[in-house]
Amino acid sequence: MTDETRPPTSVAADVPPGWRAAIGVVAALLVAVGVGALIARAAGFSRVRDAILAADSTWFLVCFFAEVAAFGGYAVVVSEALRWRGGPKVRYGLSVHVTLASLGATRVVAAAGAGGLAVTYWCFRRAAFSMRDALVRVLGLNTLVYLVFGVGAWVAALLATLHVSGRAELGLTLPWLVTIPLCIVAARIVTDRRRGWSGRALDSRSILRRALAYAIAGAAWVRDVLPTPEGRRSLVAAGVYWAGDVVCLWAALRSVGVEIPLAEIVLAYATGYVAMVLPLPFAGVGGVDAAMTFALTAVGVALAPALVAVAVYRLFGFWVPTIPALAALVLLPRAGRGLEQAAAAPA
Repeated sequence: MTDETRPPTSVAADVPPGWRAAIGVVAALLVAVGVGALIARAAGFSRVRDAILAADSTWFLVCFFAEVAAFGGYAVVVSEALRWRGGPKVRYGLSVHVTLASLGATRVVAAAGAGGLAVTYWCFRRAAFSMRDALVRVLGLNTLVYLVFGVGAWVAALLATLHVSGRAELGLTLPWLVTIPLCIVAARIVTDRRRGWSGRALDSRSILRRALAYAIAGAAWVRDVLPTPEGRRSLVAAGVYWAGDVVCLWAALRSVGVEIPLAEIVLAYATGYVAMVLPLPFAGVGGVDAAMTFALTAVGVALAPALVAVAVYRLFGFWVPTIPALAALVLLPRAGRGLEQAAAAPA
């Protein structure tokens, strides 16, 4: 059996012990509180206190169910990536487990979500995909998800620039208006030319050349899958994922009495979310909070309610899912066995 086809060994030894994960959670909480305290000092503690006391907790229920919908949408993307072109059809609950375990890994591993990618890759290998196919599908499904994110941010930037749904400074909208089309055009060009060299590059001894080849193969996977039923379902599910997270932020803003146009919310959300892809520990705790808070002030929200709204959003989008996500990570071997059974089942 070659390395290409051999299933991966158990990752049980790689799952952080409970005490280590707990220390990470506590450390991240302290960082978040520290960053929040610094921003609160700039805003004025009395203003922040007033915003907290005036918050309407009935909106918290909207935040909770919006995040449930978001994670449910991502689980659909995972299941459709698994089943494409004869892959195993897994139970929805199993794809939710994979999604939560991936989320748990991003909570304890730095490097821009590399932990989540590694867990998802391990799960695809357990589903009997070859090393190459598993990696391409994992990169592809993430590319598809972030394609929807980029297009949504671009549309919001365009609407805000044209003053159709709110307005924002050109310094906030121009990077999105320029960068997203350039990325899409570049992806189209390199995937058009992939067939002549990507096969050799995937086996190259050069790590940089091989990494580039896999990134291109992931983008090409998106082009291949989009015209199919699985691709269309994935596209809708990815939209649900991002929409749920944005709705959570919208409801958090409403809880502190802030109403701003949709384009402005999406712009502030997307700008703050970029901090999450930086190689920071524990999914960028502190950096995301600060970036999203100041992005909201850039579209006209006062600093104190912006800080409280982001704290509410992060409570439901980050902290509430953390416990089930870490539990799913600890129970990852069980998900691996379920994937092996699904792969072995007759089509």
